[in-house]
Order: sequence, then structure tokens, then C-alpha cells
Amino acid sequence: MKRSLLCILFILFVGISQAQEGTQPDSVRILLVNPSPGDLFDMVRMIEQDVVPIDHPVLMAVYGEAVERRPEAMQSRLEAEKIDFVRIRVVPGHLDAANLFQRNDCTDAFHELFMESDAALFYGGADIPPVVYGYKTDLLTGIATPERHFFELSFLFHLLGGSQDPSFKAFLTEKPDYVVRGFCLGMQTMNVATGGTLYQDIPSEIYKLRYVEDYIKLDEGRRHDNYWSKLYPHENLFWCHFQPIRYKTDGFFVREMKRDVKEQPLVCSSHHQAVRKLGKDLQVAATSLDGKVVEAVTHKRFKNVVGVQFHPENGAIYAAEGGSKLTPADTALVAMHDYLQQKNSLDFHLAFWRQFNEAVVGGSGR
Repeated sequence: MKRSLLCILFILFVGISQAQEGTQPDSVRILLVNPSPGDLFDMVRMIEQDVVPIDHPVLMAVYGEAVERRPEAMQSRLEAEKIDFVRIRVVPGHLDAANLFQRNDCTDAFHELFMESDAALFYGGADIPPVVYGYKTDLLTGIATPERHFFELSFLFHLLGGSQDPSFKAFLTEKPDYVVRGFCLGMQTMNVATGGTLYQDIPSEIYKLRYVEDYIKLDEGRRHDNYWSKLYPHENLFWCHFQPIRYKTDGFFVREMKRDVKEQPLVCSSHHQAVRKLGKDLQVAATSLDGKVVEAVTHKRFKNVVGVQFHPENGAIYAAEGGSKLTPADTALVAMHDYLQQKNSLDFHLAFWRQFNEAVVGGSGR
């Protein structure tokens, strides 16, 4: 009862807020689906710093009623910092592993959000419960936020459709230029939502390694997280591993972002799971250097749907502040921004958001 009341209050607040403030006719409306505080405020800063160069943004932070992340505290911070282009929405409805890939309690709300927006972003997080893609749970799989996964899997199924029900009409058939981006878990969710499966642990399943000491001996192109932190948890180490990726010759990065196919930029990689079987209508746009791990996917029918297995949404990439070490042997601290710039990889990340801006503005008809 208390949670339902909170949801009603938030929905009423948002409605009043929008009615009072209004939105400009040329506003670009972006859904942030279940963002953490870091996700939300990184996006705010990236817009304010013109990393995401949108003139009249409206960010709609959307949460499922039962998800493990609670948005209440964010509202106070938004008001304190006088950020007036963020709205919060809470979607009621029961979701479980049995009703995700069909019409359900959230279908109408999903469609309303879709019609009210120009783009949707899906963020990183914990492992998806394997039951939803028909697998037993590996001992190395960490399930921490099942309700969040149910919400995002169902939302993405409604947006894109999937092999679970080929007769279901994907929302994007109504607006084929709608923009979707998935980051890390967001890409994995996109894959599972469309009927794909996952490797539950890259070191043990793909590289047949069981121990951290053996995995960190691999070259940087075959490591997908900073496993040094497992051995040295008190060192000031980067939370991610800087891993090179390889573009597909005719894929998104070459075709839409106009990158040189020979370029192998370093990206912020922090995951131990990966795409196994591709979901319906998805195709590979980039891989690890050895080709064993899918690093990006796009959609065959909807050109503005892109999932990446890395983190271009992390605000530290675009701010020359702070500092960490890559390995325990390093003596100097370096900012993520500076390190990527030194490695000629910062422009790739900036180009990613320039292309996003072009897609979302073009797709909205502005």
C-alpha cells in the first residue's frame, strides 16, 4: 500500500510539474530506463557540457514500480541543483519471468512512454536471471536486481519484438526511426529480450580459465574487466578495463559513425557475461580483437537501435578530473579522460554521442 501511494504521488507530481513548466515544441525527449543516480547525473552533465549536444532536452527517468532502485531521493537533488529538464515517472504493474514477452500489466504504459519520447537508454548493472532465456543459473552468475531485469526485458521486447512471440507487433514499427541505446547490461538485455542467450561467464566459458591469476595474464584484447581489483581490492584501480574493439567492415561504426575500419579504439569494459546466440533481427557491429566476444549489435529492421558491451555513458570519460591506476604496479594516477585521449580513443566516444544526437534529432522530425 505504501509503495503504491508513493507511485501515485510521483505520477501526480510529474503531471503537475509538466503542466506548470511545459515543454518546448522542439524538445528532444529521452527516456532513461531505471537509471542509477550516477547514470542520471552523468547524462545531465554530458548535456550541460555539450558532450551530448541537444538544444532542448527533456530527460524522463522511468522506473518500474517494483524495481530495486528507488527514485525518491533524486527529486530532492534535482531541485537543489535547479535542474529543470528532468522528469520522473513510475510505472505500476506486475511482471515476472512468465509474462515478460507478451502483453502484460505494463504494456499500455510502455506504449505511452514510447509515443511520448524520441529515444530510450538502457544502462549497466547486475546479471540477468538465466531462467528468462531458458538456462540454469551458473555458480558465477550474480542475480541482484531481478525486478529491474523483468521491467527492462519486457520494455525492450515491446519496443523490438522477439522470437518468443513472432506475432507480436513491435512498437518501433510505428516509429521505425526511434532511437534505442543499450550499454553493457543494456545490450545483453536487448539480446535476451529479442530471444537471444548469454554466456554466463567469459573467463570460464569462452577462455576456459578458472583462476584470476591466469586470466590477467591474457593480452588486453581478451580481458573484459579489471580483474586486478579482485586481487588488490584496496588499491586505487580503475573500475573498468580499457579494451580495444574491432569494427565489422559494413557495421554501424564504419557506416553511421564514419570511423576508419582499421581503428581499434579502447573502450571502458566491465562485464563477465556476453552475447551467445543473437536475438531476433540483431546483427554484430563490433567484436573483441580475437572475435570471440560480441562488443556491439545493431538491428536489421530499425537502424537507430544500437547496443554496446562497453560504457560510453560514463561521465568520467569526458571530465579531466580524478585519477586511478590501471594495475597495482603503476605509481602514477591518471584520469580516465586523459588516458583515453593519450590512447587516441577519446574522439571515438565523443563521436558516439554526436551520432546519437544526429539520430535522435533526425528521428524526431526536428
